[in-house]
This record gives sequence, C-alpha cells and structure tokens, in this order.
Amino acid sequence: MKIISRYVTIEFIKILLLIAAGLTILYMVVDVFENLSDFTKAHTDLHTIYGYFLLRLPQAVYYIIPLSILFASFLNLGLFAKYNEVTAMRSGGLSVRNITFPVLAITVVISVAAFFLNDSLMPITNRKAEDIKRMAEARPREMFFKEDSLWLKADNYTIYNVRFIDPDKKVMGRVNVYYLTPDFQIRESISAKGAVSENGEWFLLGGIRRTWGEGEKAGGLKIYNFDRLPVAFPFKTQDFRHVTIQASETRFATLKNYIEKIKKEGYEIKRLAVDLYAKTSFPFAGFIMSVLGMSIAFHIKRYGGIAGGVGLCIAISVLYWVSFSFSLHIGYSGYLPAILSAWLANIIFMGIGGYMFYSAARL
Repeated sequence: MKIISRYVTIEFIKILLLIAAGLTILYMVVDVFENLSDFTKAHTDLHTIYGYFLLRLPQAVYYIIPLSILFASFLNLGLFAKYNEVTAMRSGGLSVRNITFPVLAITVVISVAAFFLNDSLMPITNRKAEDIKRMAEARPREMFFKEDSLWLKADNYTIYNVRFIDPDKKVMGRVNVYYLTPDFQIRESISAKGAVSENGEWFLLGGIRRTWGEGEKAGGLKIYNFDRLPVAFPFKTQDFRHVTIQASETRFATLKNYIEKIKKEGYEIKRLAVDLYAKTSFPFAGFIMSVLGMSIAFHIKRYGGIAGGVGLCIAISVLYWVSFSFSLHIGYSGYLPAILSAWLANIIFMGIGGYMFYSAARL
C-alpha cells in the first residue's frame, strides 16, 4: 500500500509541476503583452521591468492552481487507466479511495497553501508591483487605503478622507475634506456624515465646516453647520472603484475587521462581504477540481480516452469560472447571502464531482 501511494504521489507531483509551470508561463506571457507597452512608453530600465513581473508571479501561481490540479489529477489516473495500472491496483485489493487518497491529501494541502498565499504574500507583492508601475510612469500616488479609510490627494492642496465608498450607488460615508495652504497649514476643513452624487455633481450631507483666518486674521476659527453642501471631487467614479477593489485584496483579517466597523456604522457591506468569503472559497477550488479530474479518469473510456477527457476538463474549467463569476455578481446584487454566493460554484461542482466519484467507486 505504501509503495503504491508513493508511486501515485510521485507521478501526480511530476505532472502537476509540469502543467503548473506551463500555465504559469502562459499567464505571465499574457501579462507581459498587456503591461509591457506601459513600461516601454516610459523608457523604463530592464531591471525595473524584471522586478515588476517577478512580483506578479505569486498572483499568476494563485490563479492557475485549480486548473493545474484539474488536468494533473485527470492525466495522472487517466494514464494509469489507459495502461491498465488502475485495473492491476484494483485486482490487488485496492479500492478507489485507496488509490485516490494520496492525490486528495496533496490537493487539500495545496488548497490551504493557496489560501495563505492569497492572504499573506499576494497583497504585499501586488502593492509593490503597483508602486513600481506608478513610479515608472511618473504617476503620483493620489489615492491610498490606510487602516480603515481611503485618503485622496488633489493638486490644489486638498486632501480627502473617506470612510466608505460604494461606486455603484455613487455614495460615500463619513467624509472629511482638508484645504491646506502652500505651507501645509489647514485653512479650512469639512466633516460630513456622507456624500451623494446627483447628475454628475457631489454633495456633502449633514456636517460641519470650519475655517481659519489667514494673514492678520490668522487663528480666527469660524464654524458653520450645513445639511447639504456641494463639493468638487477631482476624481472619477471608476477611480474610486479601482481603489475599492484594491482594498478588497487586503488580508482576510484586515478586511473582516473593516467590514465589521462599517457595518456598525450602517454602511452597505454586500460587495465587501462577498469578496471576503471569496477569499476562502476560491483556494479550495483546487481540491474540488481534483475530485472531478479523477472521476473523469475512472470513466475515461466513456469520454473518448485521453483526448476526450482533456476536452472535458477544458469545458469544466470554463464552466467553473463562469459559474464562480456569476454567483459573485448575484451576491453583489444582494439576491443571495454573501457566504452562499461565494461558495455556490464550489458547492455545485463538488456535488457533481462527488456523484461521479461515488459512481466510480462502485465500479
């Protein structure tokens, strides 16, 4: 039993590494074609370009893990079945569970590792990669997310601090605006409960406006209360959406704490909650893909051999991505609870894979 398990494990790892390397290279080639022109236009040196794409490597590995496991698990047992090695193992008294246990155990470990990769390393490398690209293009960092709020810097010595943004509904929560003098002294500040966009114009709602006198009147503080005040945000809605997406790629604990804080303050958390649970569901897609891949391998003759099985694996991977994206958007719309929308695709494909696996075990 130990010899067979070692044999299955070694062969699976060989195929997995080969496929993962190929898919990672393909992913990086596409990434290079998409981003290289931005660096060449800015006349960036090769060392900086290499550093940027090296930092993008963890994200590439993370996204190709489920697909790599699907093909590796299928080809591993598919080749065993083609050369009657599965028949020999079954004749020796091994069950389907005995044969597949090494692969299932490895994919569980890989899924857990993928979660920690996404939770620890990727936020750091993606942030550094974005910093490299921004500096190469000589773009000032006008927006950044720190702790639990968004900070935005405008060219006219104005700083905006926003607690929460919903780009789709075009609303903000708890907004602070600081108008500075050229020597970076506050000359005016505004604190509002929120902001809303109407006909392309932003309005602050329910707040306080403070002004400090300049010159001979320096130090004179005046306070005004307002219910509705127009404000000029020098940023587009899509810019806010970009920053919001980057905020959702922070560590799991940080995002969870942020959601809890803004929920207590009465802000909408649907999208953020879905993103939070998606950070737990996608890493374990690899384990589900292994169940599907091995189930197909045990029915390899029914699906037309290795070529037919590979085609079916491609179809499954496309269907999974479509289902996963669709279920997330249903959650964003609020039609499903956040945790269910994030795990719905996994539940469906695990059900299909479990049924196929059970059928194979009965053969």
